[in-house]
Amino acid sequence: MAKPKTIGASLTVLLVSDASRSQAYYRDVLGFDVTDWWAERDGLNGLALKLLQAASPEDVKPNAPAKGQSVGADMYAYVDTWDRLEALFREFKAKGAFIAQDIVTYPEGGPWKEFVVRDPDGYAIAFGGVDGRPGGRRSPIRPHIGTVTLSVRDLDRAAGRYAALLDMNVNPADRVHDGLHVFRMQNGTDLALEASDTNEGPARGRHSARITIYTDRLEAAFDFAGSAGFDVVADIDRSGEAPFFQIRDEDGNRIAVVQSLD
Repeated sequence: MAKPKTIGASLTVLLVSDASRSQAYYRDVLGFDVTDWWAERDGLNGLALKLLQAASPEDVKPNAPAKGQSVGADMYAYVDTWDRLEALFREFKAKGAFIAQDIVTYPEGGPWKEFVVRDPDGYAIAFGGVDGRPGGRRSPIRPHIGTVTLSVRDLDRAAGRYAALLDMNVNPADRVHDGLHVFRMQNGTDLALEASDTNEGPARGRHSARITIYTDRLEAAFDFAGSAGFDVVADIDRSGEAPFFQIRDEDGNRIAVVQSLD
């Protein structure tokens, strides 16, 4: 039996010589959301830090370089694609970040590409990744469920029932159309309730699939899905804002693979 998840997020603690200066740097230069409790970019499950005022300057101790390395690293942040990695580098450089190492590509491990920035106290953050394959993954499809769709007989009653269960509000703005209501969950997954019997008939497009997942490279995902043993139901549909295609497993379950727009 799998162990229940207990830890939701973690923060790296940095002792800094001037807390106000560090907070301003992480907010204005590195694009973090900064509060009195933490500094994070892309949420507490992204890159999250706790900036604490050091009692003495001697307590501020960035890591020394590891054996065989020229630049020390206090944190590693993994970026999904090289396009995003390079965009992040340009963003930091334009805002005046301290660049400890320009973008370097290492043939081993993927290949792997990374750069390193420093904060005012010399703490170093390395940003890197394998293009389109975070952590060395081979699939171009993100390991995250975007939407789970449930068929319901009475959409209004179901929306109220699930709102009570999840302690959420029934927001009229989340009623996509008369036959579909979507709850935006805190973990980034949407719960879509689809009316099974409406005048419009079953929901069309990607919502006819039970699960929606996302990719940064739709064409690569289209090719990969077939090689992974799934039936590709139809060619890529580019009629809407977010292109997608559907796949079907051997049990007949349909999954929509959608081009990410973020």
